[in-house]
Amino acid sequence: MRALVALLLAACSPAEPAPSTPDSGPSPEDHVFGGERPVAFFRAPDGADPKKPMPLVMVLHGYGASGLLQAVYFRLDKLVDSKQFLLAAPDGSPNDKGTRFWAAVDGCCDSGGKKVDDVKYLTALVEEIASVWSVDRKRVYLVGHSNGGAMAYRLACEPTHPFAAAVMLAPAYFAAATRCAPTTPISIRHLHGTADETVSYDGGSIGLLGPTLDFVSAPAAVEAWAKMNGCAATPDESAAPLDLDLDVPGAETKIRRYPSCRGGVATELLTMTGSKHVPLNLTPDIGQQVWSFLESHPRP
Repeated sequence: MRALVALLLAACSPAEPAPSTPDSGPSPEDHVFGGERPVAFFRAPDGADPKKPMPLVMVLHGYGASGLLQAVYFRLDKLVDSKQFLLAAPDGSPNDKGTRFWAAVDGCCDSGGKKVDDVKYLTALVEEIASVWSVDRKRVYLVGHSNGGAMAYRLACEPTHPFAAAVMLAPAYFAAATRCAPTTPISIRHLHGTADETVSYDGGSIGLLGPTLDFVSAPAAVEAWAKMNGCAATPDESAAPLDLDLDVPGAETKIRRYPSCRGGVATELLTMTGSKHVPLNLTPDIGQQVWSFLESHPRP
C-alpha cells in the first residue's frame, strides 16, 4: 500500500529529477518473520518507533487452530495500539492431515515422524523480532491455549529462556517433574475449566498423534511451579472470584495464589468451575485480564 501511494504521488508530481538517496530497504512494518515458517499475524502499534523498546506478546494457538484465530479469541489484537506492545501469533507446523500443532509434549503433538523443534523455532523468533523492533527484554510474554498452553509450559521449562510471564488456558503439563528444569523464575497464570472434556482438570492421559502423555491435574501443575518459583507452600485463596466464562452463571473462577515467590514472580491457578476446554463466551475484557497480569510481571 505504501509503495502504491508513493507511485501515485510520483506520477502526479512535476517531472523534475529527484535527488539520489540511498535505499533504506524494507520498513519494519513490512518484515515477514519466521523464515521458512513465516508468521502470518504480527502487529505493532500504529506509528510506533521501531527503536523504542516495547513489550512482546507471543500467542500460541491450540491444536488445529491458527495464530490469528487465537489472538482474536483472547482479544489481544484489540489492545496493541492502546497498550503499546508487539503481538506475534505464529502458526504451528501442519501434521500429515494438515492440522497445525506445536511439538510441546509427547502426547500432543506429533507430525507423523517429522522432527519439529518448536523450542528452537520460537526462541529464535523472539530474537528475530528483536533484531527488527526494539524489544523490552524484561517484558517478553507467552499466551497459549491447550496445545499452545502446553508449548508455553515447555518453553518455560527450558533451563534458559527469554520469557517473563505466561498465561495458559487448559494446558497439559508433564507428569514427570524432571522434564522441567528452569534456572530462573517465571510468572505463571494457569486457567482451567473443571468441565474440560479434552485436557481434564483432574489430570489423566492424552494421545492425539504421538505417544500417550500422562499429565497431572491443574492444581498439581501449579503447585509444582510454586516449588520451582520458590513460593510459600500455602496458597492464598482470599481473592474475590472472577466472572470469565459468561456461559456459566455467576463468578465461576476462583483464584489461588502462591505468595512470596522468588524474584517477586506470581504463581496462580484460576479454576473455572463448570467451564469446558474451549469456553465460547469469555468476558469481553479477557484481553485486558490477560494483559494486566503480563504487564504487572516483568522478568526479575
